[in-house]
Amino acid sequence: MLSLLKGDIDVNADTIVAILVTTTHTPSVTADSTYANITNICADADYTASFTNGLVITGMDFTSPSSRNFRLDAPAMDFGNAVTISARYLYVLKRVGGTFTGTDPVLGYMDLNDGGSTNVSSTNGDFDVDWNDPNGLFTLALTP
Repeated sequence: MLSLLKGDIDVNADTIVAILVTTTHTPSVTADSTYANITNICADADYTASFTNGLVITGMDFTSPSSRNFRLDAPAMDFGNAVTISARYLYVLKRVGGTFTGTDPVLGYMDLNDGGSTNVSSTNGDFDVDWNDPNGLFTLALTP
């Protein structure tokens, strides 16, 4: 997230991707700053067959819903139909090359289980993530 706020990441020009991580990973706002810090990436066959280098997020953009608020948002992500996938967290990263490197920066993560203690899963079904609610991925509120 700090890389985004410092201007090191351009969500309109850089390759921004999402990866799924299982419940055995312990997320950290301070320690999970690069791809190298993320452990227990989803290893389900339906996930690894298509998303070894992440799901490219298209349409990500900042909006300004009010004069002092800025929201990072994007359309829903589709990890497949008729897939068996189990994951707890979704991480958003800037992928610098065609494949991940340990220094690729993390923009942020979200808990797919709203604070629950288990993975969410699909069994031969859809696995979609939709963060396009009123708050997007995150909202910054500026106060004078």
